[in-house]
Amino acid sequence: MDSQIRNDQYKIGAVSKITGIGTETLRAWERRYQAVVPGRSESGDRVYSSDDLTKLFLLKNLSDAGNSIGTIARLPIHELKSKWENSVQLSELGAGPSGYHSNHEISKSQNCRVLLLGEDFPLRVQDGMADFNGIELLGHANSMQEWKRTHPDTHVHVAIIERPTINEDARKYVSKLLKESGVWHVIVLYGFGSQVEINQLQSPQVSAIRSSIDVYELARLCMDRSGGDSKNLVASNSATVYLEDSLPTRRYSSKQLDGLARVSSSIQCECPMHLSDLIKSLVAFEIYSAECENKNDRDAELHAFLHATSAQSRALLEDALAHVIKYENIEI
Repeated sequence: MDSQIRNDQYKIGAVSKITGIGTETLRAWERRYQAVVPGRSESGDRVYSSDDLTKLFLLKNLSDAGNSIGTIARLPIHELKSKWENSVQLSELGAGPSGYHSNHEISKSQNCRVLLLGEDFPLRVQDGMADFNGIELLGHANSMQEWKRTHPDTHVHVAIIERPTINEDARKYVSKLLKESGVWHVIVLYGFGSQVEINQLQSPQVSAIRSSIDVYELARLCMDRSGGDSKNLVASNSATVYLEDSLPTRRYSSKQLDGLARVSSSIQCECPMHLSDLIKSLVAFEIYSAECENKNDRDAELHAFLHATSAQSRALLEDALAHVIKYENIEI
């Protein structure tokens, strides 16, 4: 990866994951409407700035709300923000547009305070997010209520939550979190969701991102959404192996997998049980390979390869399990 991309720019694949805009659509918006004009890396790849990302994020939300892309593509960011702030989608979500205002922006030298909310966050996120200078990982809590009981005076800039699917329950949870917590921005890492559900969730205060996003891009998104300067975001000297590969985040918690194993007997199909067992075994090996002692660089390379391979295998089985869940209409 070009160093200049890693320090202050986004490649087209990362922009697509973060904004929900397909790469072909991105290219079409650039070619037909000059929505943004990306730069080029030393190797000739498209590279997008934080301002490009903000504009594309707004264009996506406004076009989903019914605005013709041809009428809004060349508007400056401040006009797009104004249009979005007046959009009916914000009133439906129950969240104000303050995530873009100066009173909700960290100073350029301030760390972005990030809280992980939910059960069984993957190691690569828990360890990886703490490896960046510029990100202050506050911790990991099952709920905001639990966090507030022990840290009543610590303000959270960005909350990251995980959901296997995007649905109405996820939207209600995020809406309540924004209303009651004072969090500036919520990032939802999801495994599966229809485009309609994802569009309904997205807003200037909510980003819905596929769980396979690279930890570095996730950290940069946290910094950008809180108004910080992602150019200051660098990996510390103690950065872990999780940053070396784009590893898919776990889609299901251990509790959910245990529940899916028990439900199998009621539907005359043991596929959920078998898939759950396989996934739990791969998760265990992921943890083992990540924590295994390395005597030299070759050991580290081998364990990094095994860790990445087991994570990718686990993600494939999680995709299969998601299809079974949907087909059998199983509640999780």
